[in-house]
Amino acid sequence: MGRDPDFAADLTHPILFETEWDRITAVVDAYDRNRPSHIAVIADPFAGQNILMDGILRRHPDRVIHLPFFSIVKSRNFLTQITGHKDIVVMDHCHFLATRKIGGFAMLDAFLDHLSTSERLFITQWNSFTWSYLQATRHIDTFFPVIIDLPDINSKTLKPLIMSRYTEGIEFIGEETPQEAPLISAHQWTMRLPFSKKPFTVPVPHLRKTNGDANRIHPADAEETAFDKIVRIADGNYGVAEQLWDTTLEGKTLRVADIPDIPCAINLDINESFLLMIILSMESVSVVDLAEIAGPEINLKQALFRLTNQGLVVEEKGYFQIKPEALSCVKGYVTRIRMVW
Repeated sequence: MGRDPDFAADLTHPILFETEWDRITAVVDAYDRNRPSHIAVIADPFAGQNILMDGILRRHPDRVIHLPFFSIVKSRNFLTQITGHKDIVVMDHCHFLATRKIGGFAMLDAFLDHLSTSERLFITQWNSFTWSYLQATRHIDTFFPVIIDLPDINSKTLKPLIMSRYTEGIEFIGEETPQEAPLISAHQWTMRLPFSKKPFTVPVPHLRKTNGDANRIHPADAEETAFDKIVRIADGNYGVAEQLWDTTLEGKTLRVADIPDIPCAINLDINESFLLMIILSMESVSVVDLAEIAGPEINLKQALFRLTNQGLVVEEKGYFQIKPEALSCVKGYVTRIRMVW
């Protein structure tokens, strides 16, 4: 089957998620109001769900009702926005429809009731950790005939996406040459001469070996090594890989040794671990919403301080999210303590 000629125009990153985009457009093109095949797009934080959702908005501007959520949904009023003749509803950040507390499924149930009787096609975006929880507790997957899990990227995909930003070349440096030991150095050798009790020190030249140094990266391999390292640290997450690139690049130069491989060391109590899981599951959550979920039993200020101080979360304008570079570490931790699955 040939490539859709509008493919590149619809997506900001036309070589990313090609298969997933084809599945979505096929469902939209085959839309049947009597039996709409609702779509759930599922991914970890930062993974690039917005690329697909924005593509739908650009491709079908006259057919789409757009409902983005930015905080916990507390009223059914959002359903009143689904009016008029448009037949596609695009909903971003649907994880805000549910919370892990008593009564936390009320808005989700209201949405699913509406979806169950609607003739419109719903294309929804979900955080993977919230989705897994709702799949186990509410069987949410039964409402969406088409489920799209965004795949991890590899270095061969990342490289053209990143390099397409630049009209000039990037210099990749695979070793820290100025910090290397000198080629020739002197060592002190102590000796005693016959008939003398006093020791003498004699400088002995030492030639540093250059062959077989496993830590050296040949300049020709630096570019490939850089993208391999970024993808490994990002654990295949496109948004995290972008963040690592932007953090490391200095002007038009990138040193492989400067790509931040953050050690994974987490020391939290049960309340702090719970808040970390909530932030992971909601991607970007306000202090107000966190306080409501935490309740009076958790000292929110102290817990957020410790999460921030350990380099696990960052705060911007009153909203907290997982620090991108720490995502893989956080995922491993909350899975290990069985707060997500």
